[in-house]
Amino acid sequence: MRKSNEFLGLDGFVWWTGVVEDRDDPLQLGRCKVRCMGWHDENIDKLPTNDLPWAQPLQPITSAALAGVGTSATGLLEGSWVVGFFMDGKEGQFPVIMGSLAGISGDGEVMGTGFRDPEGLYPTADFKGKPDTPTLARGEEISSNESPAYQNKISGRLEGVKTAKGADVGTILSRSIPESGEWSEPEPRGSKDSEYPLNHVRKTEAGHIFEVDDSVGAERIHTYHSSGTFEEIQPDGTKVTKVVGENYEIIAKGQNVSIKGGCNITVEGDTRILTKGDYIHEVTGNYHLSTKGNFVQQVGSYSQKVEVDKVTEVAGLYDIKSASLGVVTKGNIDIDSGGDVGITASDDLFFLAADDTVMQSGGTFNLASNEVSVLAMDGALNLASKKRLNIEADDSIFIVSSKEEDSIIMGRSPALFADAEKDNLRDAEVEITGNVSAGNSADRDAEKDKIPLDGHVHEYVGPLGTLDTDKAKA
Repeated sequence: MRKSNEFLGLDGFVWWTGVVEDRDDPLQLGRCKVRCMGWHDENIDKLPTNDLPWAQPLQPITSAALAGVGTSATGLLEGSWVVGFFMDGKEGQFPVIMGSLAGISGDGEVMGTGFRDPEGLYPTADFKGKPDTPTLARGEEISSNESPAYQNKISGRLEGVKTAKGADVGTILSRSIPESGEWSEPEPRGSKDSEYPLNHVRKTEAGHIFEVDDSVGAERIHTYHSSGTFEEIQPDGTKVTKVVGENYEIIAKGQNVSIKGGCNITVEGDTRILTKGDYIHEVTGNYHLSTKGNFVQQVGSYSQKVEVDKVTEVAGLYDIKSASLGVVTKGNIDIDSGGDVGITASDDLFFLAADDTVMQSGGTFNLASNEVSVLAMDGALNLASKKRLNIEADDSIFIVSSKEEDSIIMGRSPALFADAEKDNLRDAEVEITGNVSAGNSADRDAEKDKIPLDGHVHEYVGPLGTLDTDKAKA
């Protein structure tokens, strides 16, 4: 700066208006080359843009403008009209930009002259003859030419998103099954348009938009990325967040979420949840889990408590594999099969009942084992058949009584003739083949009690009573 008695603060204040022609500051201080009206020639051949002095932007007190702290002094475009003053007064070599001036651009700019954008990019075709104020600040919608992505914010509004439907197992629940519902993305800006001059808008050259709308009934805060991702707080406090790309949320510590109303989550792809600690899920109402595909579980120990009823309906195979299986019930256990029921044990198989045990078959009933023992712990053991009763053995057959004074009685079963008195039963026919021993258990091995039948069929026919071996006949 040359020495002069005319500089800011000593003599007159020299201010100017001009147009930014270059903003590529090599010092990255936000300086711009400005062609000042009345100070610089309009003919760029006489005064090229490169020969214009760098104008320093004036920042607000909210920006420290020191050591990287503050707001970047950038934002002006080639073609922006600005106003400022000369720090060196009438010397006019140290311009300072105080602010920018909006206007209405016309078609009068002539290529090759100054006071315009040298590249011809600004003003854009959409703003010829229109105010330089951002479109949204004027209460108008952004056109597809100005921002195709923003138009998609309106036309691409998500509608009819389906929510989950409850599982249809009416045998357990008396309540109606929750049907699938749907929801839609709220209308942008709510139901009322913004009004000038109450919508405060900042729009960048890439198309990013920041709105603080004070329009009555349309109060909003809106942050919009040129890709289409946005976050909007609407007049009633509803918040809409839409991410057109991937979404990442990283929380270094805990997170607490409280939702007073319902919550719908619809995922069109896979969902994975990894919990490295305990997972606790408490439901005070009904819990519905429904899947169209397979349901697979892999756990360590598994405990389940059902306080009322449990019904399991399987359309296909139901397979349980376990090291051991214990089933305890205070009521009945019913197994009803439309086909075979197979129970296989590699070791012992026990059927224990404190009361009656009934096994009934509509067809053949077979017991096969290396050895079969049937014991009545306290009372009679009854073998009955409505037709022929066959007892066969490849070795000896013993029919014994454990008490010496007890008798062995053969005849027709009272169970098959319930209307007959015990002492008035019909005569029975008993066929005995092979070597047969009949007597008390203490005499079972005595040779004298054996009846040699020589392989022939012997019959005892007579009224019910003690089997008398002397009446056996060939």
